[in-house]
Amino acid sequence: MKQISFAVRLPLLFLVAVLVVGTGYIIWQQISANKPTSIETKYVSFGGGYLFSIPAKYIADGTAMPGVTVVYPEGSPAQNGQSLNDLYLNGTVAIQPLGELKNSNPEVFATYVKDVLAADLRKAFKGATDLRSAKQNGVEAFEVFALGEGGKSLRVLYAVNFTQPLLVVAQDYGDVFKTVGFTVEDLKKSSLISDLDQAAQATKEVAQKLQQQNGAQSRKNATTKFKQQVTEEQLVASLQESDKYLRWPVNIVGGSYDGNLFIAQLVFEAKTEGEQFASGVISLRKKGKTWKLDGLQLPK
Repeated sequence: MKQISFAVRLPLLFLVAVLVVGTGYIIWQQISANKPTSIETKYVSFGGGYLFSIPAKYIADGTAMPGVTVVYPEGSPAQNGQSLNDLYLNGTVAIQPLGELKNSNPEVFATYVKDVLAADLRKAFKGATDLRSAKQNGVEAFEVFALGEGGKSLRVLYAVNFTQPLLVVAQDYGDVFKTVGFTVEDLKKSSLISDLDQAAQATKEVAQKLQQQNGAQSRKNATTKFKQQVTEEQLVASLQESDKYLRWPVNIVGGSYDGNLFIAQLVFEAKTEGEQFASGVISLRKKGKTWKLDGLQLPK
């Protein structure tokens, strides 16, 4: 059998990865107060190609660490320099695409889980692992447990072989881990893909107008609620205050979605080496078949 090699190693979500929170870090406290509670809320990662149900009383954030979505309890936001190990102990679940795997080749996926994930987990915890095969809506998956004394679970990994394979990591096999891991979907194969693409495109168009300091046009295409709460003069002043960051390249990493409201998370990428990125939020509400600006929080 041809040997499969993995040339690039990921900073896997075990012990030492540290969060770098961007300027203007957002918890969505103001915007999320307007979120309907009758519809299950999903988090979608455009960069990672997946979506999942957000557990009750938890927040999903894709801006705290590049390429990673962290799902943490409300009231316990990620802090600069905080290790993922500390977050796991506090009930956080993390999701990350397996960047070394470029497609869903089942042989490569199984080999990677056994020879890389399980091996790294044994090394990190200096103990045994338990590997179990599973299925996620007919898609191949594996559960990998790091075991301590008496067979106690010290960390649980859930690898799923989507179009872009991904990894879900938590401290234990609890309800929050199950909600995230067992509801995760392949974005490209989701029934919501069309609506999510429209929401992402609308967000991109709003972001472009904001970067152009076009407050009048941004407000023209906003909801009635937004127009009542934010005058054109206030919006223009806010954009001027954020001008430094609006000049930076902006990336829509993902956001929360419930069918009527999309709260998009933005990352403004620093132009100068050594300068920290910034984050922000654009909230869009669906009116008929059109997504309209409904809320805004930008870094200052």
